[in-house]
Amino acid sequence: MKYIFVLALIVLFPAASLAKRDSDINVMTQNQYLGADLTAVVAAPDPFAFNFSIIMALQDIASNRTPERIQALARSISDKQPHLVGLQEMFSFGCNDLGSGACSLFAPAFSDHLALTMAELGGRYEVAAEVDNLTLPPAGFPFPGLPVFLDPDGVPDIFVTVLDRDVILSRSDVDASPVAFPCTKPSVDGCNYQVVASVEDTPVGDISIERGFVGVSTQIGGDDYLFVNTHLEVQNPDPSEPMSALIQASQATQLIGTLSSFVSPATRILVVGDINSSPDDPLFPDPNAGPIHPPYVQLENGTDLFGTAISPLSYSDVWFLRNGRDAGFTCCQLSDLSNPTTLHDERIDVIFSIPSPSRVKANVLGDEPSDRTASDLWPSDHSSVSGELEF
Repeated sequence: MKYIFVLALIVLFPAASLAKRDSDINVMTQNQYLGADLTAVVAAPDPFAFNFSIIMALQDIASNRTPERIQALARSISDKQPHLVGLQEMFSFGCNDLGSGACSLFAPAFSDHLALTMAELGGRYEVAAEVDNLTLPPAGFPFPGLPVFLDPDGVPDIFVTVLDRDVILSRSDVDASPVAFPCTKPSVDGCNYQVVASVEDTPVGDISIERGFVGVSTQIGGDDYLFVNTHLEVQNPDPSEPMSALIQASQATQLIGTLSSFVSPATRILVVGDINSSPDDPLFPDPNAGPIHPPYVQLENGTDLFGTAISPLSYSDVWFLRNGRDAGFTCCQLSDLSNPTTLHDERIDVIFSIPSPSRVKANVLGDEPSDRTASDLWPSDHSSVSGELEF
């Protein structure tokens, strides 16, 4: 594992006073969960361990009944009918066995989760924007997929393709257009982060674990909105290297810095997603730079990872503006989704807003035993979060 630490120069913008008018917007964020814990893949110390971890991940994905889970997740969208939805971990898995039939060993693992979701929603939503993140095999690799070895003869048995996306859905009556953010790593409608984790010495060389953000502009109730969806890196992608926490902190800094130029009295900015950071995250020490601010703290204060202001205004976590004392935990269930009662003990799926809504109705979805599928699986290892916001 290695990490790259790059910070772009971010221009500061003068503070603005944002006028508030009555208006409503309903939004949701939903991490659909690929169906396996990829920690072993990311931390694999050598090609043998990497290959073995890929096989185990395919077995887990095949066992976690993706179509059944996506049906439940789509139902929660249809029930709440949000104007806009931010989806994370929208994977597509493909397989080529060159006619041997070996792909059938993991057949339930191979599907396009976005296509399944759109089919379940039945035309009530449209894909408004997407950003492509992790892609296997990497660009330029000459084979049709990532080679996977199922026996020790040294000949690949299957070739697997993997695509991870963050997607914004708009309700069919909402006109939403992708926003062209300035970035050095554009991807489809959005941006990949400059600072990323990577896995070294795989059969296809070094693999960058790309993450990204994507946004749309829309007008609802006569008011302008910028709606942004993101999925930040996990807190410590390399458990053996504590400073790998700089990766997600740097990603948050890039996001906030990019959005700072969009802050204006005329536009409401909503940032949703799985930020892998909670209100309980402490600052962590960097022997060279001093205390490092995790993503949640950065958004809450409009600062970079060093605590320096980079946004004209800070973001409000809308969960704390609702009535009630529910902690709103959203993560995480067991990787096989089999636990009978929820194990959620942290809140990392969020809706942030500039300016602060005057009234909020927010809910955590998919964390009650009654939400489990017919096979007694949770729809995702995360809960979804919905928010009805009045400004």
